[in-house]
Amino acid sequence: MCYKKGRRAIDKKEYELELQRLARVNKEIDEQLQIATENTREARSQIRATKRSIWEDVGIGGDVHNFEKNVTITQYMEVLNRHGRDYDIHRQNQVKLKLLKKNPYFGRIDFYDQEYGVVEQIYLGVASLVDHRTNEHLVYDWRAPVSSMFYDYGIGPAEYQCPAGIIEGEILLKRQYKIEDGQLVYVFDSDLKIDDEILQGVLSKNADDKMRHIIYSIQREQNLAIRDEETQVLLVQGPAGSGKTSIALHRAAYLLYRFHETIKANNIVIFSPNEIFSDYISNVLPELGEENISQVTFLDYARWMLGKSWKIEDVYHQFEYLLAHNDNENDPRIQNIAFKSSKEYFQLLQAYLAYILKNNNQFSDVIAYDQVIITKEECEKLFYDTYQYLPTKARLDKIKRRMRYLMRPVRNQRVNDLYNQRKDLPEHLGDSERDLKRLCLQQVREELRSVMDQINGMVAINVNEVYQELFKDPQMINRIVDRDQIPENWATICQLTTKMFAEQKLYYEDLAPFIYIKGHLNGWEIVPNIRHVIVDEAQDYSLFHYAILKESFPKCSFTILGDLNQAIHPYLRQTDYDDIAQIFAANATTKLITLTKSYRSTKEISAFTQGLLPKTQQIEIIEREGMKPQIKKYHLDPAEELRNAIEFCLEKQCKSIAVICKTAASAKEVEKLLRDKIELTRITNDDHSFQTGVVVIPVYLAKGLEFDGVIIHDADAKLYGDEKERNLFYTACTRALHYLFIYYSNVLTPFVTAIDEDLYDVQL
Repeated sequence: MCYKKGRRAIDKKEYELELQRLARVNKEIDEQLQIATENTREARSQIRATKRSIWEDVGIGGDVHNFEKNVTITQYMEVLNRHGRDYDIHRQNQVKLKLLKKNPYFGRIDFYDQEYGVVEQIYLGVASLVDHRTNEHLVYDWRAPVSSMFYDYGIGPAEYQCPAGIIEGEILLKRQYKIEDGQLVYVFDSDLKIDDEILQGVLSKNADDKMRHIIYSIQREQNLAIRDEETQVLLVQGPAGSGKTSIALHRAAYLLYRFHETIKANNIVIFSPNEIFSDYISNVLPELGEENISQVTFLDYARWMLGKSWKIEDVYHQFEYLLAHNDNENDPRIQNIAFKSSKEYFQLLQAYLAYILKNNNQFSDVIAYDQVIITKEECEKLFYDTYQYLPTKARLDKIKRRMRYLMRPVRNQRVNDLYNQRKDLPEHLGDSERDLKRLCLQQVREELRSVMDQINGMVAINVNEVYQELFKDPQMINRIVDRDQIPENWATICQLTTKMFAEQKLYYEDLAPFIYIKGHLNGWEIVPNIRHVIVDEAQDYSLFHYAILKESFPKCSFTILGDLNQAIHPYLRQTDYDDIAQIFAANATTKLITLTKSYRSTKEISAFTQGLLPKTQQIEIIEREGMKPQIKKYHLDPAEELRNAIEFCLEKQCKSIAVICKTAASAKEVEKLLRDKIELTRITNDDHSFQTGVVVIPVYLAKGLEFDGVIIHDADAKLYGDEKERNLFYTACTRALHYLFIYYSNVLTPFVTAIDEDLYDVQL
C-alpha cells in the first residue's frame, strides 16, 4: 500500500525500514509458532502416554491396603500434573503467537530515557514478543508499564511507573500502524494522541455480534481507569458510549497480566445485566489472549444463595409490571417497589437488625432436675460479649453447644442414678448393664424433652419469620424508627409482603433485602477463590446489592461502572456514587473516575441524545459526521413505515438493526406486524445470545448493546411522557451507532419537542 496514507506521512526510506522490521517480526513469529505447536503436540502426547502407563501398570482406582500401588499412583499423578502444566504453558503461548501473526503490533513510540541517555524504539502489540536468539524485545505487550505512555502522552515530556520507580524522559516519535494478516496496510506519525483517523476508523465500523477489544484506540481517560492498581473500589461514571464495559474487560486483562502469579481468569467475576449481554462481551478477553472470566447475573447469584425453595421473580417481570402500571402510583405493588428500592428502606432494615440484636429477649434460665444449668445473664453475656464477633446464627449455635455441654454431666448423673435404682429389681435381673442403661437413657431423654425444647426455642432463628415479623407485627416499626420515618402506605406494604410470603414467593424488590437480612443473621456465603469483582450497569443496583457484594467478597477489589443517566428503573435512582462508596469505605480505598466523552454514536446522534439530558450535564462529542435523527409520525400502516426504515438501514450496509420497544408486549406486537414482511428475530429475557441482523427488543434488554441502526417504535407522549421515563427514552436512543429513527402515533414525547429542532429532521 501507499506509504503516504495518514495524518503525517513518513518518507520512503522510513517506510522501507518499517517493511524490513515487519518482515523480521513475522519471521520470528512463524519460527516461535512452529516451536510452540510442536511443544504443545509433544506435551499432549506425553499426557496420553502417562495415562496409558497408569492404566497398564495399576489399572483403575487405588487400594488403601496396597502401599506400593498407591505410591506408584502418586508418582504417576505428579508426572501427569507436570505434563498438564507444560501443555497449558505451550498452548497459551501458541494462542498468543497466533494473535500476533494476524497483527504483530499497532503502535510505536521512540522514548528518550533521561537517566540513561538512550533512545528505545517501543513497539506495542496484543502480547509481547522477544527474539528467541538475541533476547531483544521486538514487541511490548500493550499492558506493559512502558506501553502506558502510548496512550497517555503525545510528543514531548513523558513518564511511566514501573517496579523500579518513575522513569522520566521524552517521546521523540509516535507512530501508528494498520497491519492485517502480517501485511502493512498503512503507517503514519501522529503528534498528540491516538490519532483521530485510527479512532474514526474504529468508530465508523458496523456493529458485530460480539464486542471487540479497543487496544488500538484506548483514550487517556480510559487508560487511567484500566491501569489503576492502588484503588480497592474503583467507581467509573460515564455517559452512554464512553467505553465503560470495554474498560471493565481491558482492566480484567490488565490485572491478569500485571498480577499473573496471583490472579488467574477464574479469580475474576463480572456481574452483568443479562445473559444476552454476557454473550455479547464474551470475545474480548480471548481476542487479547486471555481466558474468559466468570460471568453471572445477580439473579443467578441470589438463586445460588437461597436454593430452590423460593419462587423468585426476575427483574424483567418486575420491570414489565412497572411499565404497565407506572401511571398508577396508588397501585399497592408500585408502592411496594418504590419504598423497597429506596435508601430509606435500606436504613430501616439496618435499624431492624440493630433492634433484633439489642432486644434479644429470648433467653431464660435453663433448669434441669432442680439444678440451674445456665442463667439468662450468662446466655446474654455469651451472645453480646463473648461471641459478638460472629453472625447471629453462629452465636446461637455456639450457645446451644455450650448448653448441651453443661447438660451432659447432669444427664449422665441422672442415668447412673436410675441404673443404680433399677439394676437389682426383679424385672431387670436378666438385663445386661448396657441394655439397662439404654432404657434409663431413654427415660432421661423423655424427662428432659421440655428442657431441650426450651433450649432449641431460645437458639432457633428463622430468617423467613424474622423478615416477616417486620410486616406482621403492626407495632414493630414503631419500635425501630421515629413516626416521621414511617411511610404513609406502610399498612399496604405490610399486607402485600405478608401475602407474598404466604404464596412462597419473593418479589424482586424483596430479593436483595431478604438476602441482606439472611446474611447478617445466618452468616454470608463467601466465595473464596474470587479476587476481583466487576459490576457493570452499576446504576441498576440498590444499596442492598452493594452491601451483599461487599460481604460476600470481603477480600476482593472491585471495579464498579455505570451511568446515572441510564438508570431506567423509575424508583431505583442514585443521584451520585457517595452512598455506594460509603458502603465500602470502612475497609477499602475508593476513587471515582468520571468519563466525559462518548465515542459510540455520530456527532448528530450524540448531540440529539445530549439534548435529552439536563443542561448541567455536558458530554464531549466525537466529530464523526452522519445523518441527523429522523422523527416521523405514523401515517401509513406502521408495518410499512417500519419496513421502510429497516430497508433504508440495510441499503446503508447496516449489519445490526434494532426496533426498540418500550415493553416485551409491544415487541411481540411489532414482531407480528413485521414477520411476514422482513426477516427478523425478537429478543426476550429467555435468550442467551446476541443476534445481528434485524431484531425487535424491549429497551431494558438493549442496555449495554449497540446497533448500526435503531428504530424507536411508538415514541408517544403517553408512553414516554412522565419524567421517570426520560432515562428509559435516553437509553433507547443511545443504542444507535449510525442511524436513529423515532416513530410516534399521536403526540410526540415531550422529551423530543422540548429540545432544539435543529438537532433532528422531521419526515413528512
